[in-house]
Amino acid sequence: MWTVFLVEDEAYVREAIRELVDWAGHGFTVAGEAGNGVEALEAILELRPDVVIADIVMPGMDGIELLRETRKAGIGSRFIMLTAMSDFDYAREALQYGAFNYLLKLSLSDAVLLENLGRIRQELARELQAQSRVLQPLFQRVWADMWEGRRQEAVELEMFAQGGAPSYRRLSLALVAGFSGAGPAQPGELLAAPEELAALQVFYDMGTTTIFCWSFRDEAPALAEGGREKAAVAGKPYGGSAAELAQRWKKVLEPLDLAWYGLGRRGSTGGTSMQQAGAMPPAAEQSEAPRPFPEGRGLKELETEIVRAFEERQETRCMDAAASLWRAMEALHLPHIQVRLTSLRLVRTLVMLSGGKEDHASLWEEDSHAASLAHILRFIPELLRQMSFSGYEMTDHPEVNQLIRYMREHYREEIRVADLARLISMNVDYLSTVFGKKTGLTPIAYLQNIRVEQAKQLLLRSKLSIGQIASETGFADDVYFIRLFKRLTGLTPSAFRKRNRT
Repeated sequence: MWTVFLVEDEAYVREAIRELVDWAGHGFTVAGEAGNGVEALEAILELRPDVVIADIVMPGMDGIELLRETRKAGIGSRFIMLTAMSDFDYAREALQYGAFNYLLKLSLSDAVLLENLGRIRQELARELQAQSRVLQPLFQRVWADMWEGRRQEAVELEMFAQGGAPSYRRLSLALVAGFSGAGPAQPGELLAAPEELAALQVFYDMGTTTIFCWSFRDEAPALAEGGREKAAVAGKPYGGSAAELAQRWKKVLEPLDLAWYGLGRRGSTGGTSMQQAGAMPPAAEQSEAPRPFPEGRGLKELETEIVRAFEERQETRCMDAAASLWRAMEALHLPHIQVRLTSLRLVRTLVMLSGGKEDHASLWEEDSHAASLAHILRFIPELLRQMSFSGYEMTDHPEVNQLIRYMREHYREEIRVADLARLISMNVDYLSTVFGKKTGLTPIAYLQNIRVEQAKQLLLRSKLSIGQIASETGFADDVYFIRLFKRLTGLTPSAFRKRNRT
């Protein structure tokens, strides 16, 4: 709660003010009181209250001097000055030093005091929210560190570590997270009463929204009914450690991970509210034991297999590898964010290979492992259908199209015109004539163009040597590869890589 300090030399007046309003009911607590300015200043320097209600006229240090000394100490407490009818000159002076308002003692009522406290509470909330802008890029850093595997201790929230944000240091931090599709959720979509929080920040990435909830209570915020899966972790004081934040952030995401694999508890409201984070048993207790990777292959190997099959236009093989990868991630119960990162990485790679346009926002609409896989399995054949190499489209001749598909799938292999002719039961000379009419190139020239286009992709997205790339794309001789590449592109492979990577 926001803190109030009372300063009045007459004890019965202090008591009257204490009894005048329901402090707790309006978000305040009386943190202390003093009978003179000297005592008050000592206590204010220690307590740093949000509000000071002080009499102007007091023996020794009066209210004006108390306000002045408080400001000199760099403390921004809001001062409400109490004055008698004859103290208006003092009251104006108090306003010049930054007092929030002055109130007449004789006409002081609960309504008048509460109206002033309400305005102060709004000011404090706005100030707190303004301070929170510093936190957003720091949350981004911690989030990136969580999924890139760097040491959390290397990143601290400077706003806390440097002794700043004293208001936040007094607050409790709770976290709420939920699936939100292609954009961030509004606070009211995840929280039952967001207006009761002292401050909040919304963080969104890859289909999941996290709300950082700051309040004066160590409890989990009430979740909104309905909507997508959501979870909360109870609040507690927070001192700025990035490692601590990462640990609590992952804790609130755990129920979403369970829901991702269909292991969480469905809410009873028709929506999908999850229990408080940590309240559910671990995934291993709710499902069968993790299955071994298909054919003993690891995640990276399966991901590479998808890309290679895609490059070779082998749709069935590519989709089988994707299904195997998703089964392997499920067997490990990987966090849903890691699954989504894998999806994003695959989509970007396949789009780059196909020369298409990247549009991954629809990935975040999926909020289950099965739906994520289904999305990828729809995406692969669609991208393969749209695929073309540098303007070389399929023709209106079925046998020529058959050869083009064959060359795209087998360009790594040694292919001769006679092999192509046998494939479609056609005379070599006739084949060359028909292929040239339909494509403008000889079969071997068309094949070399395919190989060079593949080499371009490897030059841009891999660290393979020129010799390795030549071998990967079907060239037996890397000297010939370099000469042909320069003839078709105007650059050597090394120059092409350097120019397009900078």
